[in-house]
Amino acid sequence: MSFSTAVNCMDGRVQKEVFRFCRSRFLSKYVDMITEPGPNRILAEQDPPHLVESILARIDISIEKHASKGIAVVGHHDCAGNPAGEEIQKEHLEYAVKFLREHYPSVEVTALWVNEKWDVKEVPF
Repeated sequence: MSFSTAVNCMDGRVQKEVFRFCRSRFLSKYVDMITEPGPNRILAEQDPPHLVESILARIDISIEKHASKGIAVVGHHDCAGNPAGEEIQKEHLEYAVKFLREHYPSVEVTALWVNEKWDVKEVPF
């Protein structure tokens, strides 16, 4: 069995497409979904601390118990948890990826943006 991890928004509109993208991107059969409203902002700002700790604890399980091959952190259009525009959300993604790479240096971490058509695109940093 192979796993990858998506730190994804709880918004149901993005779940299926992020799942599909992660399976293809990391060549994984399963995707552990860690959901919070606006996780890119939470990780970028590292606030509130209890949510950051919760996200990291769930990533730890995915990596340690499921041997996750990679982590994708997600931002998306029309996010209620992070209502900032695309440019600001992509800045959040950049800081979130940096933060996760510091915590998980041996695991590939990438950023995903889901646009207004619900298409998933990798954002290189």
